[in-house]
Amino acid sequence: MNKDESVYVILHEILTEQQELLQKVSTEIYTHQIPSLDNSTIGGHTRHIIEFLEILRNSYHTNQINYDERQRNLELEKNPEKAMEVIFEILSNIDLPNKNLILKQTVGTVSLEIPTNFYRELLYNIEHCIHHQALIKVAFNEMKMSHLLNKNFGIAPSTIQYRETQNLN
Repeated sequence: MNKDESVYVILHEILTEQQELLQKVSTEIYTHQIPSLDNSTIGGHTRHIIEFLEILRNSYHTNQINYDERQRNLELEKNPEKAMEVIFEILSNIDLPNKNLILKQTVGTVSLEIPTNFYRELLYNIEHCIHHQALIKVAFNEMKMSHLLNKNFGIAPSTIQYRETQNLN
């Protein structure tokens, strides 16, 4: 495997971990509102992860990415089986060669167009996924169900490595 392919290995590991977690939860747990997370749900965070990755994959052929234009598919937020199915589909179709892209985003009243590339956006999505997994971890802790998570769920690989060198894991 070359360096460029390793981003897919990382993405696969993280999304597989997400699928494995979703296999363990009921629809009630998946849609339970978490007060400390402004009443968001595990399903809402999962939907958000999926939609960003779908936008990246679907933008590959247009050469332009706009994460603001996501569909917000509420079925993904309410149905863990559907979320697992879409994650599998993403993993089956996202292994594409690197290429240059344009990221479009509006911040307030300012519209931006920034050069980027597919691998950079994959890496961004990995970090984005880990961030939302950390929030999902908060939800599981609040529901007293953290035993369903593996110990490194929602933790950045660099933090895991650091903890290992410090014997903190």
